[in-house]
Amino acid sequence: MLERDDRMKVNLNRVTKDIETLASFTATPGNGVTRSSYAKEDKIAKDYLKSEMEKIGLEVWEDGFSTLFGRKEGKDPDAPVIMIGSHYDSVKNGGAFDGVAGVVAALEVLRVFHENQVEHYYPIEIIAMNAEEGQTFGPGTGVSNSRALVGRFKEEELDIAKNEEGLTKRKAMKDYGLIPNFEDAKRKIDSIKAFIELHIEQGPLLDKSNIDIGLVEYLPGIGRYKVKFKGKLEDSTAPMQSRKDALVAASHFVIGVNKIIKDLGHGITGTVGELNIVPNSHQFVPEYVEASVEIRIFDEDIINKINLYEKFMKEIKMIQAETNVDIELKEMTRIGYPNPTPPSIMAKDNLQMMETACKKLGYSFTIINNGTGHDAMIMAEYVPTNLIYVPSKEGISHHPDEWTDYEDIKKGIEVMLFAVYEISRLQTKWETYQD
Repeated sequence: MLERDDRMKVNLNRVTKDIETLASFTATPGNGVTRSSYAKEDKIAKDYLKSEMEKIGLEVWEDGFSTLFGRKEGKDPDAPVIMIGSHYDSVKNGGAFDGVAGVVAALEVLRVFHENQVEHYYPIEIIAMNAEEGQTFGPGTGVSNSRALVGRFKEEELDIAKNEEGLTKRKAMKDYGLIPNFEDAKRKIDSIKAFIELHIEQGPLLDKSNIDIGLVEYLPGIGRYKVKFKGKLEDSTAPMQSRKDALVAASHFVIGVNKIIKDLGHGITGTVGELNIVPNSHQFVPEYVEASVEIRIFDEDIINKINLYEKFMKEIKMIQAETNVDIELKEMTRIGYPNPTPPSIMAKDNLQMMETACKKLGYSFTIINNGTGHDAMIMAEYVPTNLIYVPSKEGISHHPDEWTDYEDIKKGIEVMLFAVYEISRLQTKWETYQD
C-alpha cells in the first residue's frame, strides 16, 4: 500500500470550502442550488474558479463556447493534454455536489501538483463546463460544452432551444456577453490524451453497499420520446362506449412500452416516467395527456437490430383503433445524434489503473455500468475517457437534499490524483515519487 504522508495529500478543508462557496452562488437561497447556464450565478461561480486557478499559476482562459480552462504546462507543451473536470451549472433547486464535485476534484489535483512541484511530461488542463444540464433549455440540449469541444454541437440549436424565460440559447449567450465561436471551441481530437471526470453517482448502489468508489466501464445510450394523446373533453357522466379518453389511451401505451422493452431482453430498459393530464380532475374525461419516455441502451446490438420508433408506432396504431384517440409520437433527438445513442465505452487501460489505485489506497470499489449521462458520455466517442463515481446519500440527486460526504469525495479525488499522476509522468510511477 502507498505510504500515507504529507506529500501528494488532498486538503479536505480546501475541498469543502470550494463546494460550499460554489453552493452559495444560487438563485434560490434556502431551496437548493439553482445556477443556470448564462445566468448571473454562472458568472459569479466562474469568477471564483478563475481566481482559484490563478492562485496556483495556471494559464486560464475561456473558449468560444464559454467553457473555462486552467492549464498546467508539461515538459512537452506540444504533447496531447490530460483533461480533467466536469460541469458547475445545476438544475433548478438542485444540489451542491452534482458536477461541482468533479470540477473541485480537478482543481484540487492540480493544487497538489503545484504544492509538490510535480514535474510531468503531458500538459494537464482543468475543464469547467457551464451548460451540461438539459433542464435549462429543454431535453436534448444538455452536455453542450463537451459537444462543442468535439465539434458535434449544431448551431441551429441556438435558435431553437429556449429557457423558461423564453430566451433562445443564442440570446441568453449574448446577454451573458458571449458570441459563440464554434471553431474556437473545437479541439483537435489528437490534442487530448485522456479525459477524466469525477461525479457523484446519482444512484444508491455505492451508498447502500458501503462501497467507496464506482468505476465505469461504459455509460448506457439514451433514447427519449414525447407522446401526445388527444381525446375529447367530456363530463364524467358521459357514456363509456362513446368516450375518447386520452388517459385510457396513455395507460395502454405505458403497458405497451413496458412489454416491448421486456421482450427485447437484458440489454435495454425503458420507462414512461412522466404524464401530464388535462384536465387532471375526477369530474371530467381527460382530453389530453402528454407522456415522456426514456430508454437506456446497454447493448449496441439492440440498436442495430431493431427500430424502436417503428415498434412504438405499431403499438400506437393499435391503441388508436381501440380508443379513437389521436396519438402523436415525437423523437426528442439531440441535434446531430441518433436516438437512441449507443453506449459510451470507457478507456480500459486507465480503468485498470484506477482499480490499482483503489487497491493501493485501500478503498473498496465496484464496476458500475448504469447511471445518467455526463460529459464523459460525449467525450468517450472521441478520446480515451474515464468516469469515477463517489457515493450519493440514498441516491438522491437534482434535489436540495442531495448529499455526498466530503470524506467520500476525498477518496475519489485521491483515485483521480493517482491516475493523473501515472498518465502524466509517462513511465515514472507513483511509487517513485511517494517513497
